[in-house]
Amino acid sequence: MREQNKTMSSGIYSKAGNPSKRLSIAKCLTLQSSGLMKPLVIQRSLTTYFMQALELSLHKDVQAVHSGAVNDLDIDATEHRYLLSGGSDGSLAVHDLQDLRDDEHNNGLLGSKNYKLVCSISAGNRNAHKRSIETVQWYPLDTGIFTSSGTDRVLKIWDANLLKTAEEYEFSGVVHCHDMSTIATKHNFIAVGTDSSVVKLVDPRAGSAIHSLRGHKEGAVRAVQWSNRDEFILATGGIDNFAMLWDVRTAKGCLRKFQGNKGKKKSGYTPDTTHDGSVNGLAFTADGLHLTTIGTDQKLYMWDTWTGKKIQTRFPPLSNIKKRSVKFCLTKGGSENFAFIPTGSSITSFNVWTPGKASHLYGHYNSVNCCVYHEQGNQLISGGNDQRILVWTRCGDRDYDEYLCEKRAAMIEKRTRREEAEVEPLEPQVPLPEAVAQTLDTWSDDDDDEKGT
Repeated sequence: MREQNKTMSSGIYSKAGNPSKRLSIAKCLTLQSSGLMKPLVIQRSLTTYFMQALELSLHKDVQAVHSGAVNDLDIDATEHRYLLSGGSDGSLAVHDLQDLRDDEHNNGLLGSKNYKLVCSISAGNRNAHKRSIETVQWYPLDTGIFTSSGTDRVLKIWDANLLKTAEEYEFSGVVHCHDMSTIATKHNFIAVGTDSSVVKLVDPRAGSAIHSLRGHKEGAVRAVQWSNRDEFILATGGIDNFAMLWDVRTAKGCLRKFQGNKGKKKSGYTPDTTHDGSVNGLAFTADGLHLTTIGTDQKLYMWDTWTGKKIQTRFPPLSNIKKRSVKFCLTKGGSENFAFIPTGSSITSFNVWTPGKASHLYGHYNSVNCCVYHEQGNQLISGGNDQRILVWTRCGDRDYDEYLCEKRAAMIEKRTRREEAEVEPLEPQVPLPEAVAQTLDTWSDDDDDEKGT
């Protein structure tokens, strides 16, 4: 029984719990069918297996639509099928992640495929944003609605079927970020972070901003994130170096400020803040019990949302964290919490619970602005200043590449055999009888003699 418990708790690891000795996928399936491994354990292990070897896909691509940088991406939470993207030119696009089609430019010769473009809103559209889009998000309960906001100081709610704006909300400053709760059933609040230190809550039902959260000092709010555990809990981060937790049902101040960065420098003591720089990125873990924060001090911290204490874990160092909102992601859906963070022209990835050496994904020709993990396809999708949306899969789909090579070789061999069968064989020459051959030779000699005389 002890051995069975070890197997059930260790996933694809060996019974001794040694991470260096992994069980094969076939062995895991055998253990699950015999009842020695829980289905959720194998799901978690297999998802982790796919995430640990991500590379730029050799065969999957997203059709280029934006004429400017791709600033944000989002996948709908209902079907996990449609990819929404927003560009710096004010354009929007929707791609179908379940519809792969042959690339017209390659004529399908190399197996290159593009995700189908469902619809797009060009920069010249009268309903489009006048300036750069900073944040896009699907309505959590319906793919018929999505939202967008940007530097034109406007938050737009779109009708996805008509591709027209249903509602617009103007603010006094640049809208750096906005977020809707994916689990809310009792409210439809949209939290909005602008150049103001006041966080606005917009209710589409009321058609206006109904509430203001005052707690940050002077400066912009560059990150907002609703909890995935409690629909009324909201986290915010600003350029005052603080990350805060709010309960929107109360009219009082924030529930707590995350503090724990107090240290000693040569010039004296630093203030007790969340980061030594602006808090530009927020994300809750899959269980909603911890909050990860990213700041311009090039560091990532994890906090206990119940006690407010910082988790004493040394995470890999980050680099090239911009002053704008950082669009990073944590994986969910029964997998381990892997972080994918845009750092310059690469994406830094590591496990937040066992942060060993970080891996880096290189493929963009310019700065990476955003990334989102597609749980259904076990793939990462990213966008950057090179105007491209790239797809990252396990080993870059090299197994599919080998399959295509074998299939191509089999087709060539089959074609060669067919061509050989179609060639008409020459009729074999039957040797002449000896008497006839001698007669032919005699006639030939007589003719030569007559010509000579």
